[in-house]
Amino acid sequence: MLEHIDTSLIDWSRAQFALTAIYHWIFVPLTLGLAVIMGIMETMYYRTGDEFWKRTAKFWMKLFGINFAVGVATGLILEFEFGTNWSNYSWFVGDIFGAPLAIEGILAFFMEATFIAVMFFGWDKVSRKFHLASTWLTGLGATISAWWILVANAWMQNPVGMEFNPDTVRNEMVDFWAVALSPTAVNKFFHTVLSGWVLGAVFVVGVACWFLLKKRDKKFALSSIKIAAWVGLVSAVLSAWTGDGSGYQVAQTQPMKLAAMEGYYEGQQGAGLVAIGMLNPEKKTYDDGQAPFLFRMEIPKMLSLLAERKMDAFVPGITDLL
Repeated sequence: MLEHIDTSLIDWSRAQFALTAIYHWIFVPLTLGLAVIMGIMETMYYRTGDEFWKRTAKFWMKLFGINFAVGVATGLILEFEFGTNWSNYSWFVGDIFGAPLAIEGILAFFMEATFIAVMFFGWDKVSRKFHLASTWLTGLGATISAWWILVANAWMQNPVGMEFNPDTVRNEMVDFWAVALSPTAVNKFFHTVLSGWVLGAVFVVGVACWFLLKKRDKKFALSSIKIAAWVGLVSAVLSAWTGDGSGYQVAQTQPMKLAAMEGYYEGQQGAGLVAIGMLNPEKKTYDDGQAPFLFRMEIPKMLSLLAERKMDAFVPGITDLL
């Protein structure tokens, strides 16, 4: 059977999907982060009635709108590539994989599309309370959208709530809630959203600092930095906690993936986390006491801590898992 598969086509399909996903992911976390920050700014306007906060919120909404539009466009391309690049896969697991993506499109995306119109064009046309609600609901829609997409991704990482049907020769869903609320999905969701808030905060601080350097609108810049800094600080602390959960989950459900990511051919006691490294293709063992890397920057014992929550725990390598 394998001789009839064009491996170059598979490689190009993977490359195209990977590049599209990477480009799409530039915009998604920024959308999540900016939504919260501009929501806080408009809340300040609603509570104080100060036109300064209205002007500040409208400025960041413009950048949010540009980012949102490009994110939607690149996301639609990804949806189409499931059919053009991975049609057999989509057919084989479509009963499971398609459900969260359909909910995302029907519920979350239409929610975003509806309220973002009010957010941009409803100034002075609807009440301040309704406009504020529309701004927060736009952000909520983006967050719900992230949830269902990450549910689909989590299922690919750790398939649950399904069984193979020999009559249809397909995987079919048997437990929707097991798919929607799997520990992998929950960890991915919280870590992704909080990381998006961190990115949004860094973006706002960066733009505001540019205003300070140019000596333009100091009040606007300092107020933006103050709000973004608090959002970034809180979300950074929480994202470290959720990141620990994600690392532990990968170690428990995908130990081979973890070993491959870190370049561990052989398991180690007190394994270090390789932050940056390049494997030596000619060397796969620790026979001479040296790791099989051309170079690496490693945080000692950190991988054991992430994987097993013990500094000296054993982390299996590729050869241990084969």
